[in-house]
Amino acid sequence: MKAKTLLLVLFVATASAAATWFAARHEPAPAAAASTDATGRKILYYQSPMHPWIKSDKPGKCPICGMNMVPVYENGESTNTGFGLKLNADSVNVANVQTATVERRSLVHTLRVAGNIPKNSRAAAWFEFVAYSRDLAWLKAGQTIEVIVPSAPEKTYPAMIKLDDSQPVAGGDFDGASDSVKIRAEISNPPVEAGWPGGEKLFTGFYAEGCVLVSSPDVLTVPRSAVLQSGSQPVVYVDEGKGYYEQRKVKLGRVGDKFVEILDGLQEGDKVVTSGNLLIDAEAQIFQSADN
Repeated sequence: MKAKTLLLVLFVATASAAATWFAARHEPAPAAAASTDATGRKILYYQSPMHPWIKSDKPGKCPICGMNMVPVYENGESTNTGFGLKLNADSVNVANVQTATVERRSLVHTLRVAGNIPKNSRAAAWFEFVAYSRDLAWLKAGQTIEVIVPSAPEKTYPAMIKLDDSQPVAGGDFDGASDSVKIRAEISNPPVEAGWPGGEKLFTGFYAEGCVLVSSPDVLTVPRSAVLQSGSQPVVYVDEGKGYYEQRKVKLGRVGDKFVEILDGLQEGDKVVTSGNLLIDAEAQIFQSADN
């Protein structure tokens, strides 16, 4: 009886092993990664939309950002050449790439300065302030500055920059150590306030602040957000079409409130990246380093 039971167990084990072997031999092999998409375009590899240097021969998720890898096709889409970056449509959307057209426009700048009132009487008053070299391109004799004395903030006093014989704008000698010059403007309505009983409150020596809204003739401009300081010279990224963004070195002029003057490196009608350019620049730098 025991012998028969043992033979039965051996038979079942042998049959099970044979069935497992047969199934394994005849089970369909795992499907290979698709080489074309539904439209018939040939897929070369898969790439992270946020980190294009992450590539794979099959779909999956980017190990850095966790986003789905996107296909790169045989037509060269997302191939990077030169110092710039070529992105597919998915990468452009993920990076929120936005552009603006290089245009000629009047550059507007709100210039705020600080100084004091060295002379103040009913007959005359002056506002003397510090202007740095970068501000001098905006200032000229005859401009009106709105002056506020913090100790009497309810009033604004207009002051006009007066031409000095020794300076292109009214003021003293240029201080190379601080890269600045003192400029004087005459206050047309001297800040004399009622003070103590029977007296007047003058502001001689008081701290004061000035504000002037200045503008330039039409010049070539880009939004300030388009300019990146990469290395020793500012750069922008130009949208060349079909997902390619080329780095351009530019020479800057005056900087306005919203736009900056372009002296060299761009032409009117060029499209520059204003959003997503930091990511494009970082990835372009990585690709450039890899090529070197």
